[in-house]
Amino acid sequence: MKLSGVSKKMILVISILTLVVLAVGAIFFRSFTILPFAVGTLSGSLLSVVKVLMLERTAARISMPGSNPSVGKVYLQIFLRFFLTAGVLLVMALWSPPALLGAACGIFTLPIAAFAMKWFPQVE
Repeated sequence: MKLSGVSKKMILVISILTLVVLAVGAIFFRSFTILPFAVGTLSGSLLSVVKVLMLERTAARISMPGSNPSVGKVYLQIFLRFFLTAGVLLVMALWSPPALLGAACGIFTLPIAAFAMKWFPQVE
């Protein structure tokens, strides 16, 4: 599957934000409690990247000429993304509070990356 320019930029911004969150976490925690926070942040960021890829795939299916995607499939994708997010948050909440905080930070990289797209020039 070929990614669009916007998806590539969003994945790049998510990666940069993840590194920033990990650096701030390393300064804040300053001990081995950074490990659950780092795992939570990486899992939340990985989930954000997966959600970008799922959105790209759904948009590609909808915009295909001659395709007739049903509304049910689009709703199924939306619920799948929601349940993936809930699953990651639940697993991290059961593990430790720093992991939950890290997962929340990693998941919030997606809306921040989407908002940051207005500062990138539209070249495609």
